[in-house]
Amino acid sequence: MHNSRQGFVIDSLLTTLFPLIPFLENLTLSPVVPLSRRALASLTNRDGSSNLRTLGGVCYIATFSSAICVDEDPLVQLLRMCHQLEHLEVIGSDMEPADAEPSSQEAVEIPSTTVKLDLPRLHTLTLLSMPSSSLVHALLNAALPRLRTLCLTPYEDVPYPRALTTRFLDVHGNSLSTLSFFTHKSWPTRLHPSPRTLFRTCPNIRHLSLETPLPALVPPDAADLGQAVIPLQILSIPRPNHDFWRTLETLLPSLPSLDVVRMRDIRWLRKGLNRHAQEAGVQGEMRVWRQRLARRGVRLLDSDWKDMV
Repeated sequence: MHNSRQGFVIDSLLTTLFPLIPFLENLTLSPVVPLSRRALASLTNRDGSSNLRTLGGVCYIATFSSAICVDEDPLVQLLRMCHQLEHLEVIGSDMEPADAEPSSQEAVEIPSTTVKLDLPRLHTLTLLSMPSSSLVHALLNAALPRLRTLCLTPYEDVPYPRALTTRFLDVHGNSLSTLSFFTHKSWPTRLHPSPRTLFRTCPNIRHLSLETPLPALVPPDAADLGQAVIPLQILSIPRPNHDFWRTLETLLPSLPSLDVVRMRDIRWLRKGLNRHAQEAGVQGEMRVWRQRLARRGVRLLDSDWKDMV
């Protein structure tokens, strides 16, 4: 009750505040405090709403999503006004386990839309824990000519239209230079696989960050690209994985520009610890990977982007 009262007070204050700051360009919210429809309407209808360039930390409430019409979504209504927007971050509430079951017979409607979003400056987009919504539908059908950096929660095992992430990559992947997959580690954490065909849908990718379970990536077809060469320079994975090493080993001939493999969740042990500690467990695996990659001129870095001391 105390938290709900605090949330109501914050929401009321923001609803009152937004019309008073017409020159607001950068807004970063806390995803643990969702905005109500009235607060979003206040942000949308104020003078200067088109000045917004950065909108981050937005908590997307499931009731915002409309199964009938995309234009009823209050966040879509806001984005229709934000023609200067460059950076957007939205965090959803994931999906119920039953909704992820391929055997589910419940029909999922694709909402209609009468207006396309116009976001010509949007270059960085984060959509986490949001398999499907009217917002994602609107962005899926929007022209995003400058989109270069995308962060998604993967849902490859959830069929369309219950999940739209794979379809999103099919539509917008060609322009991407940085692609990250990330799953919020809340209890209980449900990890979904990533697409195996990333190098086909995102042929210009330079930095790829993968999530567990790591996909058995397939190289692009030479017929698709003219040559089976991938411009990837940085590959990030959570930690060493034996099965994924075999995948990477197969891909290395197609990765002439690869310079760094980064272990996103692991740090090198500090200097001074005994040799057994540095060669045991995941530290020992990282040493093996480092040796193997060094033969190919690739560096292995830890979560702090540091090499072994």
